Amino acid sequence: MSQVKYLTMGCLLCLVALSYVAPSRILAQTAKPAESAQADRDQTLKQLLTEVRELRLAVQRVMVRSTRFQMLIERVRVQQAHVDALSRQLESVHSQAAEMKAAKPQMEQQIKNAEDMLDRTPDPNAHSDLESRIKVVKANLVRLGQEDERLRSRETAIDTELQSAQSQLNELNGQLDLLINGLKEP
Repeated sequence: MSQVKYLTMGCLLCLVALSYVAPSRILAQTAKPAESAQADRDQTLKQLLTEVRELRLAVQRVMVRSTRFQMLIERVRVQQAHVDALSRQLESVHSQAAEMKAAKPQMEQQIKNAEDMLDRTPDPNAHSDLESRIKVVKANLVRLGQEDERLRSRETAIDTELQSAQSQLNELNGQLDLLINGLKEP
């Protein structure tokens, strides 16, 4: 029995020794993962901070693009309205010129008819009335010619301005297309 006692005592001593040694090993093993976990957290925080900064820059770029886009759209809208107004003015000048062109032969015919009647009218009162009518129609014909010249000058000026405005509109549309294509890129 004494051997059993020694064996029991030996086992007991081993258990006691293991109980003292085991906790230090456990602490030693858990200390390294704690340091590793802290390093992982630090790395994760650095990555998150970097990503937040990149997101901030991306949002700023989007805001700048959005502002540019809105400003360019407004400029295109204003320029298009200007082009439309010039086109309407040019159409108005064209229609006025067409009316004058049509009125000129009528006035010339009126003068010719009045001159023919003047030659055939023996009455002096009617004769003076026809002469005054011929003078009025001739004066109107001269004014018509002056107005026609003024309209041609105005037509040229409006046409030049319209071409310039259309060119600016085309340039703005080109810039808008570039901006839209830039949005399509990743």
